[in-house]
Amino acid sequence: MKNYIILLIIVFILAGCTSKTNQTTTKATTTNQSVKTTVTSNECSTINSLVTGYESEFDSIKTDKVNNQFTNQWRTNTHLIGSRCTVTLNKSEQVSYQCQTPIKTQTHAVKSHQTLVKQLRQCLSKTGWFESQKETASSIYSSFVLDTKNPVITLSTIQEGNGFSTRFEIAPPLGF
Repeated sequence: MKNYIILLIIVFILAGCTSKTNQTTTKATTTNQSVKTTVTSNECSTINSLVTGYESEFDSIKTDKVNNQFTNQWRTNTHLIGSRCTVTLNKSEQVSYQCQTPIKTQTHAVKSHQTLVKQLRQCLSKTGWFESQKETASSIYSSFVLDTKNPVITLSTIQEGNGFSTRFEIAPPLGF
């Protein structure tokens, strides 16, 4: 019960930090009519497989082990973004899946972030996941939380030097 209360407090805090919600429609260039874009079931199956893979420590997507003295880390054969995704098992025995990719321009970084958020929203909202988003001049953070038993899904795009970097992560629930 105590964990549930903590989660609710965090959700309310995150909800207070959210900025304007994203539109799910785009303008058609030739007719100026709104066209609703949808995510295919194949795109959702990748996201759903990653979420369910959390329980098995992502065993089905691990490939070769990376030499690292601080954590156990594996490369993966599933890349939601970029081409360098890893699974990490830290000293506390907590597993996470993370991907990171560099992006050169702010316009492309924001567009890429919003496209993936829309995909996540369409795939996860059907099963009750709560979305929150925070934006600053140099970053966007989007999180999806279901409950204290399921992992937290985070997408962050931040300015790094002259470019930007987008990171996707599926990690242990908050407070654990």
